[in-house]
Amino acid sequence: MELVQRKSSKASADRMPRQRPGKARDLELPASRVELAGAPLPGLSPGPESGASSARDESEPRPERRAFKFDRLPITEKDASGRPVKELAIDYWAYAGSALLISGWVMGDDIKQLCPSRATYAPGIIVSFFRRPDVENAYPTFTAGILAVITVEGAEDFSLFGFKLKFPLPGGDDGGFAAFLTEHTQRFGFLLDSLPEGSPERALVAKQLQPAPETYKGARGFLEQAKGVPGHGGLAVGWAVNLPGVKLALLDQAGRTVPLMRAIRWHRADIVEALASDFGNYTFNAGLLQAWQHPFGIGDELRIVALDGDAAFLLTSGRWEAAPIEPVSFARWAFELPTPLDRFAERLEHHDGAIIETLIAKDRMSWRTVTPEIHTFGALVKNPKCSIIVPLYGRFDFMLNQMLEFSEDKQIKQHADLIYVVDDPRIASNVIQQSWLLYEANQIPFRVVVTPENRGFAGANNLGASVSRAPLLLLLNSDVIPVEAGWFGKMQEAINKTPNIGIVGARLFFPNGSIQHDGMMFQWEPSWHAYLNKHPRAGMEASTVRARHANDPAVTAACLLIRKSTYDAVGGLDEGFLIGDFEDSDLCLKVRRQRKEIVCLRDLNLTHLERQSFSGIGADGFRERVARYNAWRHQRRWSQDIEALVNPPTSGAAA
Repeated sequence: MELVQRKSSKASADRMPRQRPGKARDLELPASRVELAGAPLPGLSPGPESGASSARDESEPRPERRAFKFDRLPITEKDASGRPVKELAIDYWAYAGSALLISGWVMGDDIKQLCPSRATYAPGIIVSFFRRPDVENAYPTFTAGILAVITVEGAEDFSLFGFKLKFPLPGGDDGGFAAFLTEHTQRFGFLLDSLPEGSPERALVAKQLQPAPETYKGARGFLEQAKGVPGHGGLAVGWAVNLPGVKLALLDQAGRTVPLMRAIRWHRADIVEALASDFGNYTFNAGLLQAWQHPFGIGDELRIVALDGDAAFLLTSGRWEAAPIEPVSFARWAFELPTPLDRFAERLEHHDGAIIETLIAKDRMSWRTVTPEIHTFGALVKNPKCSIIVPLYGRFDFMLNQMLEFSEDKQIKQHADLIYVVDDPRIASNVIQQSWLLYEANQIPFRVVVTPENRGFAGANNLGASVSRAPLLLLLNSDVIPVEAGWFGKMQEAINKTPNIGIVGARLFFPNGSIQHDGMMFQWEPSWHAYLNKHPRAGMEASTVRARHANDPAVTAACLLIRKSTYDAVGGLDEGFLIGDFEDSDLCLKVRRQRKEIVCLRDLNLTHLERQSFSGIGADGFRERVARYNAWRHQRRWSQDIEALVNPPTSGAAA
């Protein structure tokens, strides 16, 4: 077996396809010698990919394979009889970022087995095969055109079809990338898949992509809206149908793509009616929603493209519009987009969940620059034992009910640092005006902390904790009304006498006297794909439930006592939840990780007008989706901890 570089002759020139001028130096060398760049080197043997036999005596030491330079192509491999069995030719090449592109052809029967339309030839080497009639006419054996993308980082050479080739120096390419754009328009899909992300060459391919011809029946689509927040991400919404084997993707003007394999899909009766004659059952679930996390600017173009084999076709295009930046407003818009509820958790996981999280994080950072107003009413208690933090949003009329009961409790009057946090500009002025009257009527000193932005349940409590003056914190909803005195002292006593207790909660009642909260447990909800917080004895009469204290998985933050040091150590309430939900169980699980117990006191009497302080955030559909978002976020963080609580290991299990 010998490798030669083909000598020019009239016969061979007539037989060979024409190459670009100056590409190959046509030299025939003896089988035992191959000349590269003027230096005599030992003869080359075929690579391990070659299936041909060798005439070399196997007892002889095998010479080292040397790499051919690009200016010494094409290369022909011959068998012992001198018959060409394999040949590689490179018509032109170019670099695209860190990738080397090669256009040429290959001849050889052993190549045939590699030839679907596309193959990963080796790690970092992807080859598209296509017909070359000019080469087919020149050889009786199998031939194919090749378009190869090679990204072998840090190497000086690479192996292609058994030939070892040396990477050419950048800048010495013939014709540059322009030749690939003009001669491989039918392989733009391959180039989009193979070229490095962010390379200028990939953007050039995207720019020259043509709309699908009228005769193309592989896919159809339409982009109805693309809205987002630059730096955070966006959502593309529309419809698309495609036949098996055709892939769909979003494509921007920089050549960045997002496959639509995980797009949220739903049934569109209008698309079925319009396209069933061409696409049949493939029109079902034509609606689509897909997140876009790549950089973009408002007004930039976004496209839906069909990738059909190595080809690519433009199906539709639109331009980015601005979505709301404020997290709740973004959620109001996004949650209105069609999504089957059983796929809402999947949508959050792969699409807008991450966008909302980053918007929330940015919004929370802006709070750090805001200095709240603090209004003091009455002479504050010196050296208080416990700070009571009560957020006010939407309404503040419950202040009167709470103050009336607080004024009857000596523990509160003597030892409480009472803080109302108002994060609702709509009521702030009225709260300040009424506070003087409430103080004069009840003689309970307190402070009102006012901030202009709504911080949600967690943010409001954390703000209150930041100005607290006592070693204990009591988080209390504005719609929790004590029925009798003594509850405040009992909760403090429980946490002070047992250092291992991290949080103390309280039994709460509905206005009709039945139990509203008696500790929380976690219950799997298949339709939500998450564990939900459940109140196991809700609605039961108190007389039917034992009044002993118990170590519970979690308690509600509607009435929750915790040491300030513990609260700070675990980072307080998590402000990453949307509006309010799951922050209390999240806090309890963080404290559990500190090996502290969660205790619910069941000999207290407080009424909870549940969700009155949570009203006004929107219609029931939006509120449910907010709860689903928070459940998804809670599940991602705590799934393993909750599993251990719900299904604890048996005593005989290995540690």
